[in-house]
Amino acid sequence: MTILTGMRMLCCTRAAVRGVLFTIVVASAAPSGAQDAPLGGPQRATRAALAERVATLEQKSSSGGLSGSAKSRATAELSAIRMRLQQGDFRVGDRFVITLRQDSVRSDTASVRDSLKVSVANLPDASLVGVLRSELDERMTAHVARYLRNVSVRTSVLTRVAILGAVRTPGFYYASPDRPISDLVMVAGGPADQANLNELEVSRGTAKLLSVKDSRKAVKDGRTLEQLDVQSGDEVKIPIKKKINWQIVIQSMLVVSSLFFAGLQFLQWYYNRQDQ
Repeated sequence: MTILTGMRMLCCTRAAVRGVLFTIVVASAAPSGAQDAPLGGPQRATRAALAERVATLEQKSSSGGLSGSAKSRATAELSAIRMRLQQGDFRVGDRFVITLRQDSVRSDTASVRDSLKVSVANLPDASLVGVLRSELDERMTAHVARYLRNVSVRTSVLTRVAILGAVRTPGFYYASPDRPISDLVMVAGGPADQANLNELEVSRGTAKLLSVKDSRKAVKDGRTLEQLDVQSGDEVKIPIKKKINWQIVIQSMLVVSSLFFAGLQFLQWYYNRQDQ
């Protein structure tokens, strides 16, 4: 046997090992059946629209037109919509801006307290139990009309999001749903050093709502939180720009070259013994 033959055998062995390692890496990196977050319909959907969606899903489920993942998805959507219809959209800690127009214009930010009650303009509390976002204007108008005359009421629900990653002051912030998602960076004090503003991610629990690829188009198009269905409790993460660590690259090359020459020396020693 020659050194050339031995090198060929060594290369084949390394190729096989690389194949095994690649298989292991792919298996471990494969997603473990991650599911999309259940949809409860558009944020500003009316009660009639949600009820119609429930009827449609029930009809499809009862007729046997759904199976497998589609059936599971429909069941999750049904549950989410029914919960909205029963409990409403508001939770403790939610906030909305309310504007009262009478002789003058007054704006205030109302916070949802325990028992889902809010207080505005020094009036008695109003309950938001079972109220949808699309019904908030009507609910608050009826409440204010009990105590004040000739008042028009407008509301704007704020979205509470966690802005994390490469920003100067990460944390939870309230933002208007009609605000472009790219503006959230400035809400959190502006970008930190090496922030990659073109590759933000949006997640809800363990589900990723907006991938890096989709976020580039969303930022470019100026899409808003509401258009992207960003809801209170979601997380927006700004990643750091990836940099090549040349020190690690050089060290790795030195290790690989050392192992290569050590292998050559071993093969030369081994085949010299075989020829003796």
